[in-house]
Amino acid sequence: MKAALPLRVALVGPRETAYGDDPDREHREEMRRSYAEICRDAVALGSDYTLSREFLGIEYLAATLRRAGHHVRIFSAADEGLDDAQLVGRLAEFAPAIAGLSLLYDLQLPSALTAAAELKRIRPDTFVLFGGPLASAISELLLENFPFIDAVVEGEGETAMARLAEAIAAGGDLGTVPSLVRRQDSGIARSSRAAPADLDTLPHPSRDVIAGLRERGLPVPSAYLTTSRGCKAFCTFCTVPNVVRGMGEATYRMRDPRDVVDEMEACVRDLGVTRFYMADDNFLGYGEASNRRMIAFADEILRRGLAIRFHAECRVDSLVPETLVRLREAGFDQILFGLESGSTKTLKRWAKGQTVAENEAAMALARQLRLDVMPSIILLDWESGLDEVEDTIGFIERTQLWRSSQPLWLVNKLKVHCGTAAARRHDKVRGKPVLPHLDPADAASRARWCAAATCQKTPIDNPHVAAFWSALNGEANRWSVLVDEILPPLLKTLRDRARHEDGTALDRIRRIAAYRRGIGGALAELMRCLVDAAAEREAYGRPPASLEACARSAVAAFEERHFPSGIDAWVTPIRDRPVSARPLPAARSRVAVG
Repeated sequence: MKAALPLRVALVGPRETAYGDDPDREHREEMRRSYAEICRDAVALGSDYTLSREFLGIEYLAATLRRAGHHVRIFSAADEGLDDAQLVGRLAEFAPAIAGLSLLYDLQLPSALTAAAELKRIRPDTFVLFGGPLASAISELLLENFPFIDAVVEGEGETAMARLAEAIAAGGDLGTVPSLVRRQDSGIARSSRAAPADLDTLPHPSRDVIAGLRERGLPVPSAYLTTSRGCKAFCTFCTVPNVVRGMGEATYRMRDPRDVVDEMEACVRDLGVTRFYMADDNFLGYGEASNRRMIAFADEILRRGLAIRFHAECRVDSLVPETLVRLREAGFDQILFGLESGSTKTLKRWAKGQTVAENEAAMALARQLRLDVMPSIILLDWESGLDEVEDTIGFIERTQLWRSSQPLWLVNKLKVHCGTAAARRHDKVRGKPVLPHLDPADAASRARWCAAATCQKTPIDNPHVAAFWSALNGEANRWSVLVDEILPPLLKTLRDRARHEDGTALDRIRRIAAYRRGIGGALAELMRCLVDAAAEREAYGRPPASLEACARSAVAAFEERHFPSGIDAWVTPIRDRPVSARPLPAARSRVAVG
């Protein structure tokens, strides 16, 4: 094999596109505004790491390929505000020999397929490659249905991408590339997976996304960073078990704490970032070895005097109070617990491996340490009974999760992700999805196929639970639009007026702030009102009835306490910018009640 030549490699983080006919569509999935628009309208970005999203996976791939001498460009469609046509135009201009598209989850699939189809049409010699958790789960399905996809990488991609670039540059045999799934005359061929990467030998990820935002004059709330990979738990709804399957002892791997802090220090020095989101599947890890690593990590930050803050996702059964105290001293100020449910029955069905009592103890500890808790709750799934929903609402009330800075995160229905145990159970009970006729070259046909292949429609079995969910989420969507889209530019306008000694503007700012603070409590009351109404009908054997009117009445009463003349009438005179000059949305029902 001749020496590999430098290749032009494009690595793409596709934009997210909501499925328009999904009855469970949530407002935050619709991605109505670009990151630039969010930054323009926000008064303060705070610590919300969901505003911009780095694609750490492709940033690691970029660093690996650059170390091998290849010319790599990252295209982060959402952060750059690129629609599909603009993305394809940029890709065609770059003229890559390899275009790799990373699919984290279902909302990225339609855009990824559109970009791949158009790029292949314009540049048929480009090797089009898909990867990421979703692509790994449906690799054969993608290759069987979309001829413009040349191959899929399953699982971790660093070794596979380096070997693929080497093979393509040299005209070598793709059969030698590990973790690669591709077509052959005899059918779909699958290479054995690459050995799990030694995390301490990987280069630090290329921070192209952050650098690009900085060049455009946009703020960056936080940088993504991982201190470990993998997870030893097997929650039925999670995609990680499919990614780490077959890794044995390498299912969970940890980085050297000193190398992690080296990376953080470089981000502070080179990019001006002082907040980090630890994107580990379980930041605190497992057992004494993980505990020692966490203490060493905190000590290293303190020893170097890094003035940073960081937040992370953790399992509640990984908490060690003394370690959390040390991490708190080092800048750990916000924690996202995988609580998921307050129902014992639900936790068992989802194989969470933790108890309601452990969830409550974790919340008490976090509050004792003054950690800001971001709620991770899944209210129900398609099999839930009202008793399970009531248990979880009771848990939310006891722990006062609604006091979180993001209370609307409490409104979630479990999504059936491809490749998970939940998807296998769904297929067993309800049958595999019936895929519609597909024209690979037609965008609308691809979108319908994507919706079916990724289980976008999973109706709730219990009609009383369905009625509860429809009413609750209709109001949650309305609140989300208010909080995410309408109030931020309004507050910015009012703040500008207040600077010019407009006392009325300051009063309006205070009233909006009080309203926003009150949404959590109003949400908890709404949950209780709706579940009690649904439970009463179920207990008396009555058929389910729409609860939308009940929900609207409860929310209207809450809003009238803050805005006696109605919130729409109150905000309309303040609006003086086109972005905010649209009417407040009506509550949108998302599940039809039969």
